[in-house]
Amino acid sequence: MKKTYLLDTNIISEFTKEHPNEQVIALYTARKDFCAISAITWQELTRGVNRMPEGKKRNTIQSFIDRLGENAEVIPYDKFSARLCGEMQAAAEKDGRTFPFYDSQIAATAIANGMILVTHNTADFEPLREKAFLHMEDWFLAQSTAVKPALTRQANQR
Repeated sequence: MKKTYLLDTNIISEFTKEHPNEQVIALYTARKDFCAISAITWQELTRGVNRMPEGKKRNTIQSFIDRLGENAEVIPYDKFSARLCGEMQAAAEKDGRTFPFYDSQIAATAIANGMILVTHNTADFEPLREKAFLHMEDWFLAQSTAVKPALTRQANQR
């Protein structure tokens, strides 16, 4: 099944929080068969957990990342994505701007694969949306009919 949504690292991080954003979780649950992560997000997660001190929190997050690696499709950062990234970065530099390197790679992966980037970090990606046809959604702010029933059910169960 073709994946539609490329989840940014800040979306994946919600799953490791003690009190994750319920709307993000509900949207993911409703759309999980259409979600993937980029190889860059995989790298960021791996780097992040390996920088943490030994302990229960690190073990819990490592366990989550292991399960994610078994269950989520990881979209590669390939030659086409790299070309798009280089072109976007060069165009931005000509305009006197720079983009965070990893974010540029994640955006290029989404564009190269015709995917919607799901991120809460829309401000950093906005110039890429304007210039490179990046499609984005912020599930923290999304008003989806798929979410409202799930949130209502959860609220009623409390």
